[in-house]
Amino acid sequence: MIKTLLSFIRVPFIRDVTTMQMGRIVMIGSSFLASILYARFLGLGGYGEYAVILAFTGTAGIITNLGQQATALTFFAESYGKKDRMSQGNILQYFMITSLLSIVFLGILALFAPLLTEWFHGKREIGILARMIFVSSMFEFGFIWYSITLQVTRHIRFLTILENTKTLLQLILATVFLFFGLHVFGVLLSSLIVSILFCFVSFFLYSRLQKTHDVPGFREAVQHRHMRHLWKYAKDGIWIAIDKNLGSLYPTVFIFAVSTQTSEAITGLVRLGFKLASLPASMAIASISRLASSVIPTIIGQVNMDVFTKIRMLFFNTFKIHIFVSVAAAICITIFLPYVYGEHFRPAIYPFLIIVFLNLSLGLHAIATPILRVLSKIHIAAYLSVIGITVGLGILFGLGGTLPITQALYLSLLAYHMIIALVLIPVMDILKKVKLPPRSS
Repeated sequence: MIKTLLSFIRVPFIRDVTTMQMGRIVMIGSSFLASILYARFLGLGGYGEYAVILAFTGTAGIITNLGQQATALTFFAESYGKKDRMSQGNILQYFMITSLLSIVFLGILALFAPLLTEWFHGKREIGILARMIFVSSMFEFGFIWYSITLQVTRHIRFLTILENTKTLLQLILATVFLFFGLHVFGVLLSSLIVSILFCFVSFFLYSRLQKTHDVPGFREAVQHRHMRHLWKYAKDGIWIAIDKNLGSLYPTVFIFAVSTQTSEAITGLVRLGFKLASLPASMAIASISRLASSVIPTIIGQVNMDVFTKIRMLFFNTFKIHIFVSVAAAICITIFLPYVYGEHFRPAIYPFLIIVFLNLSLGLHAIATPILRVLSKIHIAAYLSVIGITVGLGILFGLGGTLPITQALYLSLLAYHMIIALVLIPVMDILKKVKLPPRSS
């Protein structure tokens, strides 16, 4: 048994998943601790204001995500596996150009944020604080590309250490600023400082990684290259962007919709319910989903195997794990939430219990999304997300005037999750028809 276990752990994919999961536990713990500290230092009103700012920036920021991260990861992994350095340079050029466009959009949002929040919430100060998040996001693209390269070249351990260091540093700075009374401004300032710092660190470290693994540099990516290949990546990137943007709208757009119809305190409770409900998915499927984004394209492109059976078992096992972790979280968080966050946050238990089990449908997308991307069928998930969000928001706003806002929210979320879970049907049908190349002798 020990010999079998050791051989299982030595499998590169299993080892990388384990490493990522260990790092993921640290990040989840840091996020959990951060939510406690923010709730304790800011109080219900301040935490609600923080929730409104995040809901606004998350909703408005969808126009800045052009799908470059997921597109670059998918195709850079493929070109790196083929040792095609020309394609690697083309993908880096695509990432740089689309990231520059995203930075322009972020700058526009930062400029007009106070006007937008005055329109939605009647408070310009929310938009002024939101500017810090938009500016912080401008500096994230350097770290994003370096993370992609580390993942593709299988430096998973160092990537995990780097990500955890970034998270912990931000938490430490935020705690210090909160201790000195900077409130929400201090939390946002900590994110801005860490984003700028790690942007410059990433550029420095990438130059060393470039020499070790013979990957293209930034200067090489823009010199002596035509741009005809950009449309090749942009075609899939557009649908990936739509799918990612729609996916990132959950739960942000629902929190934002609630924030326009109720007080900041209720918004804060709803956000806390969503945040706690996301813990089981983060624990159970996040690392598998992340590695699947780079491994599944390789499997489908290079290995002759029964893909349908393998993927069906992966769906089934992921769902079982997700259920187990969700039940455990429901028991533990219900008991300890009032003691950890304070009695003022006890009502957050109710949205948490409902959302945590509705979130089970997200486990399906952890495996379905990378499959649809590599087979250029990601528009299926995008269509379902559009329908789900549209129907969900229609129910929320339609019933918000006749039912309590939280009850309208629960019904809207139920409709959303039922619709996006339908992605399982076309994915399985597509996998049955996949024709793989024969195994080379």
